[in-house]
Order: sequence, then structure tokens, then C-alpha cells
Amino acid sequence: MDHAELLTVFMFVCAFVGTLVSLILAFVSPVLRHANRLLSVSLFSVALFALTSALLINHSIFLVPHLFRVNMPLHYLVAPCAYLYVRAVLYREIGFRRFDWLFFVPFGLHTLELLPFLLHSAAYKYQYLEGLLVDVAGVTKQREGLLPAYYHPVLKMVFGTAFVLLQWRLLWQFSRRAGAASRHENHALLRWLRLFTLLNTLLYPPVLLAMVLPVHNTYATVFAVCALGSYLLVTSTLLFFQPQILYGLRQLPAAPRTTVAGAPASAAPELTKKEDPARAHSLSEERREAYRALLEGHMQQEPFRRKGYTIKDLATEISVPPHLLSALINQEYRMNFSDFLNRYRVDYVKARMGRAEWRQLTLEGLALEAGFSNRTTFFRAFTKLAGCTPTEYLAQIAPSA
Repeated sequence: MDHAELLTVFMFVCAFVGTLVSLILAFVSPVLRHANRLLSVSLFSVALFALTSALLINHSIFLVPHLFRVNMPLHYLVAPCAYLYVRAVLYREIGFRRFDWLFFVPFGLHTLELLPFLLHSAAYKYQYLEGLLVDVAGVTKQREGLLPAYYHPVLKMVFGTAFVLLQWRLLWQFSRRAGAASRHENHALLRWLRLFTLLNTLLYPPVLLAMVLPVHNTYATVFAVCALGSYLLVTSTLLFFQPQILYGLRQLPAAPRTTVAGAPASAAPELTKKEDPARAHSLSEERREAYRALLEGHMQQEPFRRKGYTIKDLATEISVPPHLLSALINQEYRMNFSDFLNRYRVDYVKARMGRAEWRQLTLEGLALEAGFSNRTTFFRAFTKLAGCTPTEYLAQIAPSA
């Protein structure tokens, strides 16, 4: 087997493993869905590059000419999705921020640039590939758009390096702001994020070296392609050894060395099985405050507006075990989860009652907007938490509305 065949097999293996991990992250993992789907897009973009590279190396691209250059715009998704993934994990984000769409502008522009070529027939692309004399060196050339060859590899390297620096900045800021207990509890996750960011750091220099090293163009291209394939294979393999990330199997927070009533650390496993709400007392004050800040910060994103929202959903999104979350709500807020959730919904409705832009909605419409499933549940919760019915409250604020 010659070098070209070995490289082809290697890239096919990388593409398969990367695609498999991407699918698991996107459709199987039940936790941190937003973050894991961002990671899925980032890895799949590299996996598609590995696949098309293998097809180009052994000339199998002639069998599927429409795949040629389809992967190129996706290169502009690798870095921003990796950055957004790290940010989403650190700050428990469940959606995009207002201006995140700006990160995807290069992807959109490059897609538009290549659109005329991508829309050509298979016969045209077959003829084009024949004229291009496809070989290993052709993997990194991009002359189908408006920019000259090799301009996009340089832009992608600069673009990616900028986002890698932003990833390191995120991790540095989080380490500075997070308490010692929080860092200890999330040690495994932070270690993975640092390792993932390090791999991203090593992803882009090979592209630059391939363009500046005084070696034959084919060898430089092989070097760059192997580096990208290795990044995908290593990252995907590491994820297989991180089941709490890949499949959503989450480790419980580490128990403190001393539990309630001064029990020794060796007795902690038995206490853990017996404790439920009372276990909140075993949490340090610093950890309890960290959980509370995490919970209240997440509630500012208004997840309560989703109908059928459960404590399991909330626990999954903030990565706190449900029994600890329930205990925290009971101890800190002196209410059960249902009342805790309805309090936010009632406050949401009260803040909008009487506003001109909401007057076209009925009380029932407002209740549905807030996440209540029906009018009866809304009236019952409002009366319990506000001390009066919605109609009475509306009458009270009418003079000032």
C-alpha cells in the first residue's frame, strides 16, 4: 500500500469517527443540547473536510463530483462554533446571544461566493476536475470563487486563531471569577475544555507551515491534511472517553470532606444515599451560593416560559443533580419547584400587565406567553403567589397604567 492509499484510509477513518461523534452529540446526548450541537457542527465541518480530502486523494471525487468544494464554506464554522461551545458550557447558555449571528457572516459570504460553482451540473464539475488534474496538492487550492488561490486558507487561519484566543480568554476569565469550590466541582469539565482549546490552538499552525515551508507543494499539503485529520481523530477519541459529555452521563458534585454532624469522610457514600432535601445542609456556603447564582442567572433567560418545563429540564441545563436542585429550592426559597417556577411566571405576567404593547392580549394569552398551560392553573398560581386574582391586580394598577 503506497502513501496515497495510506493517507486515504486514514482520512476515511477520521471522517467516519468524526461524523459518528457529531451525530451522537447532535441527536443522542440529552444534556447541554445547545452547547453539544455547536460542538457537533464544528466537528462535522472538519469531518466533511476529511471525507472530501480522501475522495480527492484517490480520485473517487469523480464518482460524486457535487461534493467537490461543498465543505469549503463549512471551514468558517469550525472556529466560531468551537468558541460558542466553550462559552455555552461555561455559562450554561441554552441559545444564541443577540449578535452571535455576526460570527457566521464569513460562512454566508463564502457560500454566496461559491454558489455559482456549486450550482453547476455534475458533467461540468467532472470536466472541471479533469482539467484540474486532481492530486494531493489540489486539496488546499481554492480557485472557484472570487479570491485567488490560497487566500481563503490564510483567512481561515487568521479567523480561527482569533477565536482560539477568545476561547483561552473565556477560560481565563471563568477561572478568575469562579470560586475554589466551583472549580473543584467542575475540574473534569474544565480540564476537557482546556484540552479542547489546546487542540484548537494546534489546528491552525500546520496550515501556515504548509504554505511557508520550503518543501514540495505535495508534501506540504499532505502535512496540513494529516494535521487536520489527526485533530479530528484525537478530539473524537477523547470524547469517547468523556461519556458525561458525549452521552450526558454526568458525575455528581464531589461530597465535602466532612458531612453533617461532623461525620467522617469515609461515611459520606452512605449519607449520600439517605440524604435528599437535607443534603443541602452538607453543601458549603460557597457552593450553595454558587448554585444559587447559577440558578438565578439561568432563570433570567426565561426557560420557565416553556410549557411542561420540569425540574429535570432545569437540572440538566444548569448541570446540577435534580435532588440537589430540589433541596436547594426548598432550603433557599422555602417553596417547592412548582411554586418556584410559577413565581417567575407570575412576575412575568405582572410586569407586562397594563403595558400598551400587551393590551391586545387577554389574561389567558398573557398566561400562555408566560408558560402556564391553561387559564385555571394561571389563576390558581397567581392568587396563591400574589394574594389576589389577576383581575383584581389589573384593577389595582389600572390608574397608573
